Amino acid sequence: MRIGLGRAMNRLVYFSVPGRAEASRVALALSSLDWEDVEVNGETYQKMKNDGEMPWDMLPILQTQRGTLAESSAILRYAGKEAGLVPEDHYQAAKADEFIDGMGPLARALDTTFGIADLDDRIALRTALFEEGGEGGKNLQLLDKKVGESVTGWAANTDSMSIADLKLFTELFALFSGNYDGIEASVLSRYPNLLAYHSKVANDERISSHYKNVTADDIRWTFLPGAFQ
Repeated sequence: MRIGLGRAMNRLVYFSVPGRAEASRVALALSSLDWEDVEVNGETYQKMKNDGEMPWDMLPILQTQRGTLAESSAILRYAGKEAGLVPEDHYQAAKADEFIDGMGPLARALDTTFGIADLDDRIALRTALFEEGGEGGKNLQLLDKKVGESVTGWAANTDSMSIADLKLFTELFALFSGNYDGIEASVLSRYPNLLAYHSKVANDERISSHYKNVTADDIRWTFLPGAFQ
């Protein structure tokens, strides 16, 4: 079955997990756009791929009246502009983009573990990855340094919350939800600036309102205020 626009003017298509679509979900929810969150499984994804519905053969995609947008960062920038989360100041907007692009190594480090079928081997690799000397640990150390240096407290040192914050908040803290074997929430205790940052964003009225119906046993529990206390 082909995924079409239906009644909604915009449809964000992704799997049921937060993943690389969660930041865009939040941005769309904070915008005035008419949109629908469409969750698909592996079978539907494969059919969409076979039918040529994805410009780059990957999810997420955002179907709009003007056509289909692909690539998570492009979708986030589009939705972020609609939500007022892209700074009008060009330098600050570029710094937000810089921060988003700078998170790439963390995602790529985790990507190397998804093809490991053996559970014990996968857990061992992810545990090593997020030790202080591992690539994931180095990425967390850098992110901790970046948010600690921010004068405003926002990820890219913007005057107000930006798309960089949605990206960092949703993609970083989702790693510690328990959905990824071998990555324990206790790792975050080594990064006090990231924990303080989590508290700032999670307690922002816009974010707390968005996740108000999330419970402690939900996969999105890491986005709740006090999640890591």
